[in-house]
Amino acid sequence: MNITIVGSGHGGSTAAACLARDGHQVSMLKLSNQPNEHFARLEETKCITLKEGEKEQTVPLHAVTRNPAEVIPHADIILIYYVSNYHKSLASALAPHLQKHQTVYICPGYLGSIFFLHELKRIGRTGDAPLFAEGETLPYSCRITNPGEVTLYSVNYGHPIATIPADRVQEACRTLKPILGNCIPREHIAEVALHNPNLIMHTVGIALNAAYIENSDGQFSMYTEGFTPSTWKVANELDQEKMDMLEKIGSKPRSYIEEFKVRTFTDPDAQSDDEAFAFYADSVKDLHTKSVNNRYITEDVPMGLGLLHSLGKHIGMPTPVADSIITLAGTMVGDDYFVEARTIEELGFSTAEELLTFISPNKMTKV
Repeated sequence: MNITIVGSGHGGSTAAACLARDGHQVSMLKLSNQPNEHFARLEETKCITLKEGEKEQTVPLHAVTRNPAEVIPHADIILIYYVSNYHKSLASALAPHLQKHQTVYICPGYLGSIFFLHELKRIGRTGDAPLFAEGETLPYSCRITNPGEVTLYSVNYGHPIATIPADRVQEACRTLKPILGNCIPREHIAEVALHNPNLIMHTVGIALNAAYIENSDGQFSMYTEGFTPSTWKVANELDQEKMDMLEKIGSKPRSYIEEFKVRTFTDPDAQSDDEAFAFYADSVKDLHTKSVNNRYITEDVPMGLGLLHSLGKHIGMPTPVADSIITLAGTMVGDDYFVEARTIEELGFSTAEELLTFISPNKMTKV
């Protein structure tokens, strides 16, 4: 397939390497003009090196560019592996070049598809919108380890997705199967957004380990060191707020660990929750967190917890744990994440019911 990946960070670069290795024609698009040694190397060589355990392979890329007109119109599938804080600006940049026959997969989604649909409507292209699908979290645990090189630590097995319009999810699962593998259909994109594990694990894991991170000289391994019994209590309470919200909006609530096992293992019931988490933690033990001021806070607090807070505010459901972490995280990095949050209003709606009807009109969820 002809695939364009929007984003040249850890996830986008690793996806490019894996998909090029698998024989797809892969182009990479970076939209910011900030200097970046890794992207400059990709532009220069049109190749990327993939390291996985003891294996190392360098594979060619079809195109590496900062110009969307070069690589968006001709793609069959567009993978947006971009920090979700920038979905609105991405929509403005990409909408003029999108085609009706395309599938656009946004991961993490956090309802970002809505910005694209609003932008397509604004420029008069409502009738030829592509199919938008959203995912919970990136398919890979990975890192850019040198300019032009990525290291793959683990690969998700299951990929829960939803689409807008919601009734085209089976179509998206078929289209994305050669790219992602086992796609698992969900009811609508709000369900996928709230099941993103990062709004639980990233936010709690960083906010409650700030001193450890800042004293570890860049060697803090969140999943192996950051989750003690007390930390798990907070994570579980936050998870309960998320599940209560899902139930309130008419979706099936799944715990963090339940959804984690579905994404991670071919047989989710083959091992206990503790065994499953320990296995995953060991596989990513070399992923080190060097600062509190990173994407785990700057993305997942305003985009994930901010969305949870906004839904709760509109439907009268308190979210005290989420609100506490939003306040704490913002205080630590000097930002107001209530102001920067992905809210129902920012998404262009006046009420939660209006939002939910837009993303799943056949369900007509009442809240």
